[in-house]
Amino acid sequence: MTRLEKFTETLETLHRETPRQLEAFYSLMKATKGGSFLETKHKALTLLALGVSQQCDSCIAVYVKQALEAGAGREEILEAAWLAVLMGGGPKLTYMEKVLEELELNGAVSE
Repeated sequence: MTRLEKFTETLETLHRETPRQLEAFYSLMKATKGGSFLETKHKALTLLALGVSQQCDSCIAVYVKQALEAGAGREEILEAAWLAVLMGGGPKLTYMEKVLEELELNGAVSE
C-alpha cells in the first residue's frame, strides 16, 4: 500500500469516527486553498515545501501528486523541496528521499 493510499484510508476512518472535526478541517482547507492570487501549481509547491519542513510523509505524497497534476515538473518539485532543506538543514535533507520516492511512484522519473 502506498503512503497516499494509507493516508486516504486514515481520512476515511476519521470521517466515519469524527466527521464534525474532519469537515471543519476541510472547510479551512477549502477556504485557504480557494484564494485566487496564487496558481494551483504554486500552492502545491508551497505546500510540498511546508510538508518537507514539517517532516510530514503524507503531506509529501499528497503535494507531489498535486504539483504534478497541476503541471509542475520534476525539477520544480525538487527545487521547492530544497527550499525547505535550505531553511531546515540536515533533518529536512533526509526527507528529500521521500520526495524522490513519491516522484518515482507518480511516474516522474529523472532523465
